[in-house]
Order: sequence, then C-alpha cells, then structure tokens
Amino acid sequence: MQLTDGAWVAGTRSAVYLPEGDKVRRVGWEEIERAAWNSEESVLHVYETTAFGTPLRSTDLAVDDPGRFGQLLRERVDASIVVQRHVPLAGKKGVRIVGRRNPATTDAPIAWNFVLDKGLSPDQPGLIERAEAALQGVREEFGV
Repeated sequence: MQLTDGAWVAGTRSAVYLPEGDKVRRVGWEEIERAAWNSEESVLHVYETTAFGTPLRSTDLAVDDPGRFGQLLRERVDASIVVQRHVPLAGKKGVRIVGRRNPATTDAPIAWNFVLDKGLSPDQPGLIERAEAALQGVREEFGV
C-alpha cells in the first residue's frame, strides 16, 4: 500500500514491513498489538507489543484509505493470537493475557504478554506477582 508521502508499506504471510525514515522495518504479525484507523486524520495507527510497563510503540501511516491492507492487518494479527484470556485481579479489573505466534509457522514459539486493565497500576503491592501467577496459570491450562 502506498502512503500519502510516497512511501510503501507491505504485508506478507509472516510479517508487515513498515517505513522507518528512509528504511523499511520488518515486524512479525505476532508483534502487532492492534491497529486503529482514524478517518478524520486519514491515519492508520499500528501499535506493537512491548515489554510490560513500557508504552506501546506506534507507527502512524498516512493513507487515504487502508482498504485491503487494513483487512490484511486485522486478519494476520487475529491469526497470530493463540490464547487470549482476561483474569480478574482486583474485583472485575484484572489482566489480559495474550499468547501469540507467527501465523505463518504453526510450530513457532509463543510470545506471551499481559496488559493491565485501566485503573490498575504496576506499583500496586503484589499486583505484578498476581499477574505473573495468572500468566503461569494460563500457560499451564493450555499446555504451552
């Protein structure tokens, strides 16, 4: 897909290729957290997973219409999710645990991450330990 500035972004079975300055950066589908289309600004925001406690990395793609590329993005990101589970930690608030792997390779290792619900802070005593225990429980439940 060509961007409004003339740069290109591409997707394959195993990765998306995002512009970064005058270079292109390969990002596996399992490393994409989500994408969001802002029709008012004509920008497709692509968010990558990061280490716990760090902000998501965002790449903004200025394009008139994401069209089929937007569909590819959604399909490949969804295909990378092996396990997704919400585990309550404090009332209804908790942690979303996600296990992902490259959808082009069924025997690829699973990358795990978790995201705390809004209103929960990693500074809260014992919260990280409970989130890590929840992650371990989900891994054991699914045998991965």
